[in-house]
Amino acid sequence: MSDTTSIQQLEISFETFVVPPPYSHTYTFKLRFEADDLQLQYNLEYTHRDELSKEEIWEEGFSNQDDFSWKGSLPVVWCEALVATWEDTHLLSKQEQASSKPLENGLFMIAELTNGQQVTGIPEKIETWEYLLQELTQAVYEAAQREHPLRIRYLKRSSQKEELQLIITIRFLLRSLEVVRQQEKQQAKHTLPWTEVKSMLSTLYQLDYNTEEASAKMPALPGKYLDPGDNRWYQLGKEVTNPGRIDLTDSLRQKLESLIDSY
Repeated sequence: MSDTTSIQQLEISFETFVVPPPYSHTYTFKLRFEADDLQLQYNLEYTHRDELSKEEIWEEGFSNQDDFSWKGSLPVVWCEALVATWEDTHLLSKQEQASSKPLENGLFMIAELTNGQQVTGIPEKIETWEYLLQELTQAVYEAAQREHPLRIRYLKRSSQKEELQLIITIRFLLRSLEVVRQQEKQQAKHTLPWTEVKSMLSTLYQLDYNTEEASAKMPALPGKYLDPGDNRWYQLGKEVTNPGRIDLTDSLRQKLESLIDSY
């Protein structure tokens, strides 16, 4: 295990190995752990785009200026999350990792401890770090005001006059998960553990969404509707469906209904 109590700085380099351009990219995090916050420098660079024409890049929804850098501080809750993960991290040398399964992405760490020691390597549980870094990236985009917190809405309408709405706000910057239950003029607000976020988003992003049939207006007809964060309403079972045999829409509906019934 790593000596986590004395970690002072952490530099993380990430690179996609199997993703083609224009999606292939690298990014680095330079982190310094302070008593009151996390000092951070982030650099994102897309790679191998010289293999494509400008038109091919644009057709995929990108531009010629997608690289991004940001420097600033994040709340101390991010120090706690990173240190907790580092505490359970075992670093492998490049030779040790090469003898195991091939990687789809490269991830390399350089840690500086308060005693002056430097440790380097590839985390054995690389998937754990990949997911945490996705959350950290979203926190950076919120701090840089390039993206808003994620808002998920669930609408349960039994008639044109009776409706119940659940509003879930995920703030990556603060690592907070807030649920608001609205029915008529009554409103109740609650906070859920951050550990709920991963499974919720995993289900949400596996579903198939028919954006052409979705509506930007609040649905008026009876039914159950979902706004996954793009400000469009999708009726469950119609505009949002399962990608395979597993009934993910029903799993998500049950989760949302349980939140409604809890408050």
